[in-house]
Amino acid sequence: MSKHDQEVETDDVGSVPTFFREHQQFFEYLEQIASMAGDRETWVNSEASEKEEETQLVRKASGILEAYQEQPMCLDPHLERIVNTLMSVIQEYVHALYESTVASSTSTGISMSRMSELFDLVYTLCKVRGYKVILRFFPHSVADVEPVFAMLWCHSSVDAVAPSWTTRYILLIWLSLLAMVPFDMASIDSGLSNPPALDLSTVNRSGRINTCAHSLMAKWIELGKLHLNKSGCEMEGAAVMLAHLLSRRDALEKEQPEFISWTTREISESTGLAAGDNASKSLGINSILRINGALRVLCHLFLVMDSPTALDEQLEPLLAIFQSDAFEQHSITRKLISKASQRLALLFLPPVPPKPTVDYNGISLRENLESSTSSSRAAKETPDLNHLDDDTADGCVDQAEDIELSAEVEAFVGILLQKLHDKDTIVRWSAAKGVARIAERLPPVLAQEIVGAVASILQEETLEDESGRADISMTSEFSWHGALMSLAELSRRGLLPPQMLRETIPWIVRGLTYEIQRGNYSVGSNVRDAACYVMWSFARITNPLSKAVFAELSTDMATALISVATFDREPNVRRAASAAYQEHVGRHTRELAAKALGGLAPLAPEYVISDLLPAIVAATASPFLAVRHGAVLSLGVVAEVLGPRLQNNVQLSEMVLSVPGNIPERYIQDFGASLTLSAVASYIGCLSRAGWGIDGSQGGGSGMRQKQFFDYFVQALTVCKEAQGIVPEFTAFVDKCGLSDEQHSIVERYTRVERSGTSCQSFVLAMGALNGQGDFELLCRLVTQGATVETRRNAAAALAHVCQRWTQEALLEGLLDHSVDNRGDVGSWVRKQCLETLLVLCGSDSTLITRMAAGHHGSDIVVLLLGRTLRATTEKLDKLRTRAGELLETLLYTQQDDGDTATVVTDLPPPVQRCLAQLRMCILPRGGINSDFRRQDGAVSSYADTLPPTSEASLAAKSSSSNQEAAATASEQSVSHSGQWSVDGIVDELTRLLLTDRRTSKVINPALIVADQLIEQGALAAASPEK
Repeated sequence: MSKHDQEVETDDVGSVPTFFREHQQFFEYLEQIASMAGDRETWVNSEASEKEEETQLVRKASGILEAYQEQPMCLDPHLERIVNTLMSVIQEYVHALYESTVASSTSTGISMSRMSELFDLVYTLCKVRGYKVILRFFPHSVADVEPVFAMLWCHSSVDAVAPSWTTRYILLIWLSLLAMVPFDMASIDSGLSNPPALDLSTVNRSGRINTCAHSLMAKWIELGKLHLNKSGCEMEGAAVMLAHLLSRRDALEKEQPEFISWTTREISESTGLAAGDNASKSLGINSILRINGALRVLCHLFLVMDSPTALDEQLEPLLAIFQSDAFEQHSITRKLISKASQRLALLFLPPVPPKPTVDYNGISLRENLESSTSSSRAAKETPDLNHLDDDTADGCVDQAEDIELSAEVEAFVGILLQKLHDKDTIVRWSAAKGVARIAERLPPVLAQEIVGAVASILQEETLEDESGRADISMTSEFSWHGALMSLAELSRRGLLPPQMLRETIPWIVRGLTYEIQRGNYSVGSNVRDAACYVMWSFARITNPLSKAVFAELSTDMATALISVATFDREPNVRRAASAAYQEHVGRHTRELAAKALGGLAPLAPEYVISDLLPAIVAATASPFLAVRHGAVLSLGVVAEVLGPRLQNNVQLSEMVLSVPGNIPERYIQDFGASLTLSAVASYIGCLSRAGWGIDGSQGGGSGMRQKQFFDYFVQALTVCKEAQGIVPEFTAFVDKCGLSDEQHSIVERYTRVERSGTSCQSFVLAMGALNGQGDFELLCRLVTQGATVETRRNAAAALAHVCQRWTQEALLEGLLDHSVDNRGDVGSWVRKQCLETLLVLCGSDSTLITRMAAGHHGSDIVVLLLGRTLRATTEKLDKLRTRAGELLETLLYTQQDDGDTATVVTDLPPPVQRCLAQLRMCILPRGGINSDFRRQDGAVSSYADTLPPTSEASLAAKSSSSNQEAAATASEQSVSHSGQWSVDGIVDELTRLLLTDRRTSKVINPALIVADQLIEQGALAAASPEK
């Protein structure tokens, strides 16, 4: 055993796997198994010793796979190779067996049980990863249909010698895939000659299986019926197979209705509900198997059916079955009834849920943000939901009130609501998900009725004590658990209206501490866990009015969650409360902990240096990814805030600087390397900002260390998919240490690598840390000529950091990038980043427009900037309109030092001054909207409220003079002699439209109207400067 393997075994004992560690050993076993099983001579006659060796190899391989049941996704990168290796051998064997036993008159003596070990290994894969994932890699050609069907038929016959249930299960799910081949079944059916008789020993009633079926479709259905009576996986495999088979187009008219009728008779006969019989008080094991098999196939069938047409005659019997009390002692049966009820109800509802239109009238982002930071003002600034009408309080406008629900859907909803009180958790959970799925398909008004019915369960059997507090000692923990689970599922889908949240949250907070004494024991841990789930689901709600309710009640919610996470005696409840709290405050726990340590370290530096620092340094080489990631982050923060103290101590300084070299190489190469490398990048950035001596000027080993740190950044930019967090650290490193010519060329060379992936795009973003003339020119070219849209977007972002001269031309060209591929409007990524870069440049330099106007393009480039910014405000994407509005505001306003007034830039050519001044006149400060604007919709006022204050006197004077002149001269001056819009024409048209147009209620702000009109008339496109 190698040293590396020894380290893995000793270090990772008891840890949760994060990648397929034993893949090399497993594939060695797999190749040996495939080689032995693929030997055709052993199919006829195999020696006992070879059979035993193959069995042992299969057991070893299965043992490796079973260790990943808690983390099965670790196997995903290798699944295709594993399944293809096994199924290629099985496929060859199945075809050979078909030719020898069914399609041929002479037998070659191939053993039917030869591949049982391989089927066992495939079943282990299905058990660990799930059959739906494994089934994706199964062969599914038309030529496989009859051989696989024939093998399953033979394994189900009376002549089968010790058939393996794993073999039958794999064949069943394989047939479920083959049942979806896009060819008519009659064209595939070649007719099986003299198939062996089926084993009907498990069929205790005559007439249930049609042994005289002739067509392939009919035999397929009868074979599936036979396996529906088997317990365990065979029943599930048969149900999936029959559902896919009966959903075929050539089975819709005859086979599907007949089969549904058969399942109804099966259940009715087994329960005694047929022909008016009384339901049996006690059901035997055979009856339960028949009922569960029929219900299971109905659940799968209802999921893939397109319409309830085939159910017309069976609805009444099915409702009687679902409402029967004959299954009180059988939880699996009741769960299947719950699942079948919800899926059957969904067949009667529109396939696409009605999408409500969110009404944001009266909602102020500023007020919401201020209310979240000042609890004393929350009551004043939160919208009064009690005085809003139903549509406004919900934040929705009903679009589908005319949808009529059938009586059957109401009956199914009633069944599910009753199942929320069931004594078994699996039944309540299934019903909770079903209620939410149905409510999601309903109009908002009807969905609210369901939400109200669920919430009312919490108040059932609740009394008030002498002090007026709710007494829940008489309530049922089953009902509370079911109601809370349903509320959580409804919340996840955004179906809880705001006015009901205010009423429901106090009850959910009570659920966090729910506990009732039952004799000498207490119950309620499942209720507390479900209440934590509801709190967790609240983080998925995006309705602004709901957020206002949360802001008002956030203190009570947070206090209750922290108390439960700290003091509840059930570990699973503590974990659930902690997860719910983290979902609201953020998931980045280790990053927050590192920042908190950085804030606390200066308060107790001696303790941090003497006690914590050695432990943190030791943890940076931990085999556990989470520990290693947090330790490296914390070390960087501590080294930054305590830099002078640590650098004065040679021993401590060397201990801190040597950490990257002590991290084992495998931790930056295997699974999880991106987290480790991003933490190391943060650590190096902290050292650079704190002025640690890591650059080449220090002499000695520091030059080697600078090279080592640079190599870490190269690895991080190559491996990490998200480079936005690494580039600032790389910038700090370059500013502190600089780069050699060789290192500079490495960064530039990586931007030209033509390959898929994100490393090339990351290095383009990292070019923003370089300041050379060649770097600037390269980025300008990449903005418009980059190989991918991601490269062009990152180049535009890097320009904000590297440019030291005029870069606006390239960015303005980037605003015209409308590239489209199979992902949609990917050019919007470039346009958004160009807007953000222009915003950074204009916001950081108040003289930028003046210098642009003084350039070789003159005022044309400024008009072009304004025009394309206005064009961007008409984009369909909200994120682009937002960035364009921010850029327009930055261009219109230049803040003074006192921050109280905004002044117009005066050192500009007259056309640009007039354009800027008249644009400002439409955006007056709060309370300063003129009479023309007051007659328009409140959208203008809302937009004006978000802008900085301005001197009204100066703007009013300019507005008065401009209003009188603009309307009279707009038509004469708007178009030049060449037929194109001139600068003066644009200015006049801006003024006329902004001050007289009455369509403001249809847009977001006045600037949208201007740009919309100019684009329609071709004004902005003609303003581009000559190249």
